[in-house]
Amino acid sequence: MKKYSYILAAALGLSVMTGCEERLEVAPTTQVEAGVAVTDFNSLDKAALGAYSAMQSEDYYGYRYAFYNEVYSDNMEFIGTFTTDLEATRRNFTASNLQIDNTWSTIYAVINRANTVISQANDLFSAGTITAEQRDAVQGEMYFVRALAYFDLVKVFGGVPLELNATTGLPDIQFLPRASEQEVYNSIISDLTNAENMLDTEERSDPRRASGLAATALLARVQLQVGNYGEAQAKANQVITSNAFEMMPTFASVFTTEGSGNRESIFEIDFTANDQNNLGSSTNPNTPGQKFYVRQGTYEALQASAANGDTRFESTVRIEGSANRRRLLKYEDAVNNADNVIVIRLAEMYLIRAEAAIRQSNTVSEQSREDINTIRNRAGLPDVGALSVTAALDEILRQRRLEFVGEGLRYIDLRRYNLTCEVLGFCEGQAFRNLWPIPLQQIERNPNLVRNEGY
Repeated sequence: MKKYSYILAAALGLSVMTGCEERLEVAPTTQVEAGVAVTDFNSLDKAALGAYSAMQSEDYYGYRYAFYNEVYSDNMEFIGTFTTDLEATRRNFTASNLQIDNTWSTIYAVINRANTVISQANDLFSAGTITAEQRDAVQGEMYFVRALAYFDLVKVFGGVPLELNATTGLPDIQFLPRASEQEVYNSIISDLTNAENMLDTEERSDPRRASGLAATALLARVQLQVGNYGEAQAKANQVITSNAFEMMPTFASVFTTEGSGNRESIFEIDFTANDQNNLGSSTNPNTPGQKFYVRQGTYEALQASAANGDTRFESTVRIEGSANRRRLLKYEDAVNNADNVIVIRLAEMYLIRAEAAIRQSNTVSEQSREDINTIRNRAGLPDVGALSVTAALDEILRQRRLEFVGEGLRYIDLRRYNLTCEVLGFCEGQAFRNLWPIPLQQIERNPNLVRNEGY
């Protein structure tokens, strides 16, 4: 699939790519300078793309945040000397960790870009410059982006300041208190519901931009995490039965450069040789620099499954380098670092539908077994037969680990299954580590921010 370059800039960091009807198609080198007024639909659309471009940051999906969710679980580890990364892999963050502060600030920059575009769309509509359809198309995408950003905050920090209006400077947000986790989740669900209502929920669109079905899929993930199992099951089922997506024939084909934008991908972050991430080079032991590798336990779990025919082992990890490092293969482009980052894909929907149905009914239906077997069969594993509720939930967790190594889902899975004490050692006096610390730099700027207990 043809890619279009994102251009990162200081304020509205604008970028260009092809989307739906009436969307801009501009040469990859085009850049709109920060501060240029949004005066019509075209410039509004460019401003919206700026929110996507901010998600490419190495402090967000372009590197650290993506992998910190893995190394803070039992999937990956950091090998190097950087203190900030060592704290992640040792699961002993301190509030003064500068990388945590950078990630916090970057995610809020994404939120502010989304807020700004939502406000600009209202202004242009009120002025009669754009139609209601154009307003909804842009705002729907921004509601999705904002919801994803807040979900990425709340799942690791707990309650955070909830800013839903455009801000122009630090004084506008400096003294916001933390909202509760429930308030943040309520806002996320509201935003995603708005996105569903404003965007197409029947057809597949370019996965590099938010769609109605992407909002539905993210709602399924969010509702599962907060324990609304009926809603999670319904949303996952809606995505699956839309027939807008399909499982790729092989697991390996999901993660090739040529597979970017494949039919399994529901939403992904676009990268090119001009707008690189650091994922490929940071997992390659044959290039210089600090590295993130697959942990031994994960390697052994994949290897054990491979003995039963699981093809994911050879497509996920490989021993490389003079030190025999366990290299993650999902982001294998270590030259251009241009692998797209898949945020949501169809395979997850099958496992969400199965888990939610089992947790809601406390039984294992034929449909739930079929959903589990959809994932197992694509990987080369045979069907599972009759399962108890406990065995089925264990199998779903096992399949989620084998399927999504390196995709940032393992930590929230362990929290949802209440396994962080058993697996990560977050017991008794260490239970506070289920959340990351609110960055000290943010607390020093905002006296209304309350620390997370234990930090």
